[in-house]
Amino acid sequence: MEQINSVGTERDELSDFEKIRRIPYLFAFNILTAAALLCTVTSPLALFAAELGVPKDRIGLIGGIMPFVQVIAVIFLPIVMTFGHRRVSAYASLTRYVCLSLILAAPLFAGDADMVFWTLFVAMLGFSIFRTMAETAIWPWSQEYMPTFIRGRLTGSIALAYLPVALVGSVLVQLWLDGHEGIERFYPVFVFGLLLGVVAALSLFGLGGGRPRPGAVRGLDSIRAMRVPLGDRNFLLYLVSSGSQFLVYIVINLFILLFFSERLGISSGQIVLMAAFVPVGSAVGSVIAGWFVDRYGTRAIRITLQVLQVAMLIALMFVNADMPGTIFIVGLIFFAFGLLFPSAIGVGSIYMLNYVPPANKESYMTLAYMTDGLTAGGAAFLAGWLLEFLSGKTIVIAGASLGNFETLFALGAMIIVLSAITFALLREEGATGVRDFLGQFGRGSPLRALWGIHRYAALTSEERRRELTYGFGEAGSALAKEELIAALSDPSFDVRYEAIQSLGHLPPSPTVVRALERMLAYDGLVELQYAALNSLGRIRAVGSGEAIARFLDDPNAILRARAVRALGDIRDQRYLPRIRQMLADDPETDCRLAAVSALGKFRDEESIDGLLQIYRELVNDAGSAIGEPRSKVVLLALAKILDCEESFSREWRREEKVLGHRLPGLFSRLSDSLRKRSGEEHSRLLMRAAAALSSASTREAFSALQATRPFVAASGHPEAAIVLKLMDGTRDIELPHRALLILLALSMRPVLVQSRFDERQARSAG
Repeated sequence: MEQINSVGTERDELSDFEKIRRIPYLFAFNILTAAALLCTVTSPLALFAAELGVPKDRIGLIGGIMPFVQVIAVIFLPIVMTFGHRRVSAYASLTRYVCLSLILAAPLFAGDADMVFWTLFVAMLGFSIFRTMAETAIWPWSQEYMPTFIRGRLTGSIALAYLPVALVGSVLVQLWLDGHEGIERFYPVFVFGLLLGVVAALSLFGLGGGRPRPGAVRGLDSIRAMRVPLGDRNFLLYLVSSGSQFLVYIVINLFILLFFSERLGISSGQIVLMAAFVPVGSAVGSVIAGWFVDRYGTRAIRITLQVLQVAMLIALMFVNADMPGTIFIVGLIFFAFGLLFPSAIGVGSIYMLNYVPPANKESYMTLAYMTDGLTAGGAAFLAGWLLEFLSGKTIVIAGASLGNFETLFALGAMIIVLSAITFALLREEGATGVRDFLGQFGRGSPLRALWGIHRYAALTSEERRRELTYGFGEAGSALAKEELIAALSDPSFDVRYEAIQSLGHLPPSPTVVRALERMLAYDGLVELQYAALNSLGRIRAVGSGEAIARFLDDPNAILRARAVRALGDIRDQRYLPRIRQMLADDPETDCRLAAVSALGKFRDEESIDGLLQIYRELVNDAGSAIGEPRSKVVLLALAKILDCEESFSREWRREEKVLGHRLPGLFSRLSDSLRKRSGEEHSRLLMRAAAALSSASTREAFSALQATRPFVAASGHPEAAIVLKLMDGTRDIELPHRALLILLALSMRPVLVQSRFDERQARSAG
């Protein structure tokens, strides 16, 4: 195969640039083909046949010919391999519309249902044979002309571009059919569709590639090559999932029209108009599914769509003519059908394009094409026979009465469940699992993240990109992960900084951790390294301990401090001795305070003496601007070790807001705990101290607390020894801060309560 270059010759492979340059031809082919089918072989043909008196089972046979004939695709492989994909697909596409034009002769046999049936049958048979030949060439060819990295979005964009054509076309068809009488009113619709199909076929000549490959198998060898995909167990599993999904799609797409016509009494024109919601839903579903597929792979997206398909089919079983707003319900059902079914089939096709080896693409894709046709074609006929057989009958299952259409919908739901299970078993390298994918919608604000992603992809200034990356962090949704990781390479320093910070607000994942660890290697950009350390700690990146720990010896005190705090966040026990050492001998106070915070997070009881030592050093600076905040860092770490952090933080915030609001109450509860053990002496002492706490003095209250030491020492509480260390380590402080009094009161109370309990137990035993 050759590739177009500046002088018109071809090489072996198309570049992505050349593929993208020829995408307009791909849009033209798909949009015009879909419009042609809308005017011919879809709902107009089914209604046309019904008005000519063709029974339902035979309508099912006519509708099933097109996919059923796909089974003979293998006989066209030698032709495709000899003449190339482009020429075979283009000429076969032209010929199929010539064959389809025979449907215009069907009304000549009006009154003879058999002749009408055979006329339509022959027309559809010819159309289906050449359609099969065309698609036997097009499917493998698509691996050449569709860029790999945008296959999902490209599929969605084509569906979206077709949407206005489908809407306008459906409205015009509805107006025409409802505004005229007689079977001849179908003629203009069919002729216009046939002309569109011819133009669509000609547009295939504009796509690149598609020539015979040098060295590729020819003749009967191309058929024998089918043994390769037949020996691929993973691909055979895909065929089961794909065929069963396509089966249900064909059946529901064909007979849902008759369901609405017979059960709900909706006119042909209204059905055609409501059917316009199918391409609307298909466009929306294809855009959404394609966007997600390019980011997360196919498995999670396909299975999610199929779960929703099952829900739709079950709901469809309860639709009846007595429901209010029937026409709106029908429109909603058509929309949901378009949203869920075509997009799921498209997702499966993308999996196949990504999975199939290029050297054997014809064999693999022909087998898939044949399997889809065999299952769907046979199912359409059997479904029509089933509807005719069950007409007027009722099936009772578990007390529920099911008619012929309801039975069909129930069987479809069961088959979709089978399809979803088999697709879940497929191998897909690098794909996101279903649970992980859905989990992204359960945390943060996914809608806000999706809106931000849309705006981020637009033309934006540095300031706007910075705001959006910051907003991704506030949204807290993993959906924005790809944008934030890409923003790490933004030319703006501020955007990169905000991206690093925002990654720390996302759920942890291997890709996020790797991206943040790469930022640690930006030596010289201290702010970015600092932000990366902070984010790794925030998301509890337990596997990043070694990458973080290399900053413990960094000459920059800010990075050392941040690394210590991050290690405390992830609780990496390997570096606990090193952090204890930093608490004792790091020359920078900020680093020692970072070690204090980390040791508190570790709840390291062995460090209590060292924490008390640094607290005594800092408390002497309590009158300065920074002494008090620094000393509170130590008290908070001690509160974590004593397992009373939440109470300490709450009581201190309230006490700081209103002086004397909380401390007197804490002392009062301590007094109650002491009353039965020590009589009234110590209890009154604590009560007087509580009263004094309404003023600025804390000396009397501190002395009263220290006087309770014998009772703490006599307690059998497991934390009594730690509380004694805290009391002894702070005994010599002359002007204790209120935060220290709160910590002492909170830590002493459970110990003193234990003392009272022990006494009661002793008296009971005596």
